Amino acid sequence: MLSRRALLATAAATAAALPTAAGTAAARSAPRALAAALPVALANNSGGSAPVYAYISGADTSGWPGFVTADGAFHRLPSPSSVLTPIPDYAIPLGASGSAPTRLTLRDYVIGGRVWFSAGRKIQFFVNPPGGNGGVPGLVQPGFTGTDPNWTTSWTFCEFTYNSANLYANISYVDMVALPVSMATTGAAGNQSVPALPSGALASIASGLRDQHAADGAPWDQLVATDAAGTVLRVLAPSHTPVDFGAYWRPYLDRVWDYYRTHTLTVDGQGSIGAYSGTVSGDVLTFAGLNTNGVPFTKPSAADIFGCASGPLYNSGADARSAVAARLAAALNRSSLLVSGGASQPSGVTPAQYYTESVTNHYARLVHRYASIGYAFPYDDVGPTGSAPVDGHLQDPAPASWTVTLGPGGGGTTPPGGGGTSAYSTVQAEDHSAQSGTQTEACSDTGGGRDVGYLAAGDWLKYASLDFGPAAPAQFLARVASGVGAGVSGAIRVRVDSVTGPQIAEIDLGDTGGWQSWRTVPANVTRAVTGVHDVYLTFEESTVEFVNVNWFTFTR
Repeated sequence: MLSRRALLATAAATAAALPTAAGTAAARSAPRALAAALPVALANNSGGSAPVYAYISGADTSGWPGFVTADGAFHRLPSPSSVLTPIPDYAIPLGASGSAPTRLTLRDYVIGGRVWFSAGRKIQFFVNPPGGNGGVPGLVQPGFTGTDPNWTTSWTFCEFTYNSANLYANISYVDMVALPVSMATTGAAGNQSVPALPSGALASIASGLRDQHAADGAPWDQLVATDAAGTVLRVLAPSHTPVDFGAYWRPYLDRVWDYYRTHTLTVDGQGSIGAYSGTVSGDVLTFAGLNTNGVPFTKPSAADIFGCASGPLYNSGADARSAVAARLAAALNRSSLLVSGGASQPSGVTPAQYYTESVTNHYARLVHRYASIGYAFPYDDVGPTGSAPVDGHLQDPAPASWTVTLGPGGGGTTPPGGGGTSAYSTVQAEDHSAQSGTQTEACSDTGGGRDVGYLAAGDWLKYASLDFGPAAPAQFLARVASGVGAGVSGAIRVRVDSVTGPQIAEIDLGDTGGWQSWRTVPANVTRAVTGVHDVYLTFEESTVEFVNVNWFTFTR
């Protein structure tokens, strides 16, 4: 089953292309493709010696499920009469790690699709009879229990929809963390990429969950799936585990409900929804003026919180109640309702305050610590207006190519048609190829990880071989924080080819409220740059340390 965010994106994409930060005015006005013809490259950059297989599944425009074969054609699944039936072998074998990608051209639109990879052995897929499914058979995908025939197979996937409106592709950790996948596209929206899970992140997340179990006794360790040798195959999201978290959330919920008996909670539905304020009466959190459609906001269960879609957190996605439920679900997963500013959701809380309670969604906490981007629960995009994006998606109204890689590639090596890392990917500051005078430190921004700090005049960071493609960027964006104090500022200057090379952008920055108080600051690109260049961030005009940098990117 697709994650809720991908389902919403798929439904919207079917009607029309959705605008994104990467979609410039030129992209939005680009002509729609008249027929399906998308070049796809499937690459093996796993670093291992095991054979790797790829699969492309989804539904055609009529909703009938099927698979794409190596010739790019979509094949409808058979419709069995009465029993669960294995499907034909639609595996697309890939070459050895580091070899040339396997290329095909999608000749049919695919809705609600997935690109799967498996290492070592093939995935077993099955088809169910139509039953009450409107006469359409059901594809049975790998599951999340030890009885599934694919349990000891190492597999992973990304999600996508390709139709006449656009290509929308997404890497998400809502279901699980497994083998790393990266993606890149070229097209009307420019060169885009999403990075793979960093090396070692899966093992670190698994280790963190085992440590958390040792600390609180909750079954976090049982989210870790291993093979017979003890190798970690995947880490399941708590919404998918067969393990019951029982009353895990009860102490936190009791504190929240008691607090809001005498305090007011305001939830901003954002957009045109408006804000609603409420208090707890009896055992119900009631918001004045909000029609709850017969589903009151009582204390949710663990399954309700982790899944964000049942009980009092039921969410149809179409009304004010659903908007409030989504923001409550996000606040509960992050345990942010009792922190300073928590009475105003989501704008009153910063990402540095997420997951600070002992009772929280520790799976999401660890995913954001070790993954640079990607949802960890269905409404992980909820946040203050203008906050840094956490989703890992690509979208293009007229895609020219799509590369999907097992391992790093889409967000860290060579994108299609390029000679280096895409300048339009999210470049982590600590991933510099050279530096002078800088240090890294633990970062409390969304996604965690490390930032580069202690930056003052004379310091610099080098990022080798950033690929700007054939068209120049319009803006440079940097995620920065400063606790330098009033009246002090400095300059971040972006240069190409050398520390003293041509300047293409500049950010002049003062205090942002703290060394971990993060802001995304844009700057216009003042000098056209195309092709592949080394990019330098130089820090100037301040005799004291004035800024920390988490990440940067360019946009057209």
